[in-house]
Amino acid sequence: MLAIKQVTDKTDNKSPKTGSTRIERGIYRVNYPSHNGYRVYLKFKGVEYQKVFGVSGGERKALAQARRWRKEKLREIQNLPEANNPLKKLMSNNTSGITGVRRGKTAWSSTWVENGKQIHRSFAVEKHGEDEAFRLACRARAEAEKRMYGQVFQSALQVAI
Repeated sequence: MLAIKQVTDKTDNKSPKTGSTRIERGIYRVNYPSHNGYRVYLKFKGVEYQKVFGVSGGERKALAQARRWRKEKLREIQNLPEANNPLKKLMSNNTSGITGVRRGKTAWSSTWVENGKQIHRSFAVEKHGEDEAFRLACRARAEAEKRMYGQVFQSALQVAI
């Protein structure tokens, strides 16, 4: 009977993988011999924005800094005149004059997208009256913008808060 000797591969599984791994939208974990950290990468209208945050101060701190920078840079990009931000551009079929606020058959409603889900708030004209229902819908939209973006973008909503 012949015995067959199996050759086992003795690769070191403890060494970190090199390369880049996506953590969340626009943030990547990079592991290269020259540097380790979190890379933030954004591209808007052909212009690339990127920055690397090293993990020498700690993993959590670097990730928090990367998230903060991404949020600030996105806010900066949204405020550019060429951004065509949907909050700045009023659609031709909008009759209320405010993005995300509309009049239905029986109520004024406000709509926005938060964490990937569309959210509606309706205020009945019969219960609140025409003007008050409109004001409440505007206020709900303004509060949502402030919560999501840190500020109210639409000047018509500035008085609603």
